[in-house]
Amino acid sequence: MLVLAMASLVGVAYWQTPIPEATQEAATAQESVIYYKDGKTPLARIGTRREDVDLKDVPPHVRNAVLAAEDRDFYSEPGVSPKGVASALFSAATGGDVRGGSTITQQLARNYYEGLSQQRSISRKLKEILISVRLGNEKEKDWILNQYLNTVAFGREAYGIQAAARAYFRTDVRKLSISQAAMLAAMIQRPYYFVTYGSDDQPAKKALIERWNYVLDGMVKKGWLNESERAQQKFPKTYKVWTDVKDGGQTEYMKQIVLGELRDLGISDQVLERGGLRITSTFDKNLTDYTQTLVQQVKKENGLDGLIHFGLASVDPQTGGVIAAYGGPGYAKQSFNDSFQGAVQPGSSFKPVVLATALDKGISLNTTLNGAYRRTFGDYTLTNDSRSENGVYNLVQMTQLSINTAYVDLGQKVGLDNVVEMAKKMGVPPSKELSASNASLPLGPMNVSAVDMASVYSTFANSGKHTQVHVIKKIADARGNVVKRLPYKEKEIFSPGVAGDATKAMRAVVTSGTGRKASLGARPVAGKTGTTDQNQSAWFVGYTPHMATAVAMWRQTKDGRKRLSLQGIGGYSQIYGGDVPAMTFQRFMTKALDGTPVDELPAAVNGGDIPNWAAPKPRPTPSNTPKPETTPTCGPGEDGQDAQGNPCKPVPSNTPKPPTKSPSPGVPCDFFGQPPGCTPSSSPPTTRTPKPPGRGNGNG
Repeated sequence: MLVLAMASLVGVAYWQTPIPEATQEAATAQESVIYYKDGKTPLARIGTRREDVDLKDVPPHVRNAVLAAEDRDFYSEPGVSPKGVASALFSAATGGDVRGGSTITQQLARNYYEGLSQQRSISRKLKEILISVRLGNEKEKDWILNQYLNTVAFGREAYGIQAAARAYFRTDVRKLSISQAAMLAAMIQRPYYFVTYGSDDQPAKKALIERWNYVLDGMVKKGWLNESERAQQKFPKTYKVWTDVKDGGQTEYMKQIVLGELRDLGISDQVLERGGLRITSTFDKNLTDYTQTLVQQVKKENGLDGLIHFGLASVDPQTGGVIAAYGGPGYAKQSFNDSFQGAVQPGSSFKPVVLATALDKGISLNTTLNGAYRRTFGDYTLTNDSRSENGVYNLVQMTQLSINTAYVDLGQKVGLDNVVEMAKKMGVPPSKELSASNASLPLGPMNVSAVDMASVYSTFANSGKHTQVHVIKKIADARGNVVKRLPYKEKEIFSPGVAGDATKAMRAVVTSGTGRKASLGARPVAGKTGTTDQNQSAWFVGYTPHMATAVAMWRQTKDGRKRLSLQGIGGYSQIYGGDVPAMTFQRFMTKALDGTPVDELPAAVNGGDIPNWAAPKPRPTPSNTPKPETTPTCGPGEDGQDAQGNPCKPVPSNTPKPPTKSPSPGVPCDFFGQPPGCTPSSSPPTTRTPKPPGRGNGNG
């Protein structure tokens, strides 16, 4: 009767012990992997080192090695080993360890289901046994083995056979040899005691080798390995460090930028660490590694000191994805990212934004403006870089030669509020310096990064279309299913004709202007130089149809709190954008575009109207008794002030514009202030003119 009663109680307990629905979160958590843009080469791994694999992808000799190590009768037993259970219960009753005596099914029950792995008692063992029996009766053996192979610990923080193959041998489970499979199977018994390196006499390694031999001998006994194959096996060599990520010096910079963007997209750290995401970045590994090599070469060749910083970033104009970016000399030395976080004034490399604004307003490249050496706008007085830059220039010439006074005038005429809006649409981040109240705005007084400026110029390269700059190409789960749609959409900022005409002006910068050192020979390239007050930064930003690249160069104190001048560094009296930055751009683009087709840039249409913006004021009709002239006559291009800032009298044009009949009173003016004598529709915007924090100059 007692036996019958006990059997009844066991039967009731069996049926009242369900197979839990919830899995142990730690058992099923998978690491997330960030890949380079090819979607195959790992850039970084995050979180739990586990990667699911289908049983059909696990070779027979790998499965058999695990069975030989942990449960040789797996396919014939009901889920528990009676002998092992008796031993475990005896140990529990006498105060010993209850972890022994477990079959693969029991180990899975303990590791896979919430709560079991946290208990060390007879009740836990009994529950484990009952769940194991039910698993054995209700689940296919292959299902149980597959779950086990994907959750069991192998040491080195690797969970599952696939992660273990990568952790110890940097290979896929499908490529494991018999010897390697036997070693991994041996690790399961004591994953955090065994070691694979050092002397064979070291106790932890000696014990592992003994266990490895036990596995191989078991495979022979079960008929899974013949004697000849057994004799050929040698204990395998493993890698000391767990990683298949190759660090070219820029890896951690890229990883941190990707993680930041993932958080911006609403993906939590917990999901990243456990969710098994497969994230494809936009980074090209070879080109990003090359940025570090190139910067090191440029510094050495030009005798640049350790206080020099470079921002170097390339953007794909078609997608907005960052192809390559130089973060710094190494994350351990400097965690600050010079291309994403290193913001400095762009100087004259901002002028094409003003140019695009004018062209988008219907103004022709043939429009001329007063580019006198010195000019005053309200309370703001500025000069060009050289006294030889003193005349009337059209939009191509003033871009080619980087004429400051003409560009500040152009900004006033098209409206600085319009320039601000254009800059934001093209990718310049908002800032207090990006303001219509700042008269020096056309000369780039705001702080921007190399990534920002590469994004801005990508709009020209893509015929007026712009996509928000980003570093993530795809987010999928472990099986490749897209789990997050990315918000980056292409928008038209201005017409292809505007892009083509702006490109014509910037082509002149490279072919015969301040940026000649950026030339790529037969390959068309357009761009603009930039240099700021006191030579605190120097830029070259340019593009081809395939790539927009920005190079920024600056110098600062070691703590990064103060900008220093580039003057006198590396044997240069002053470093202009057309010097080291343009040469660095040329070398990077030559490498990056090697083997790509030589395509044409956006074509110019030479559109727009020509307002009479540079016409001098007519001289008053002289009286019969003229007074002696006390004010000296202005020189060529001087507009009310000579080179020293003294007042002078403008010289009349030799070919004054023929008089035009005045319109009837009240006729409103058009955008260009025409016709003469018209009534303005509204007062022109006034600008506050603080001393500018930076300016461009004629050498860029």
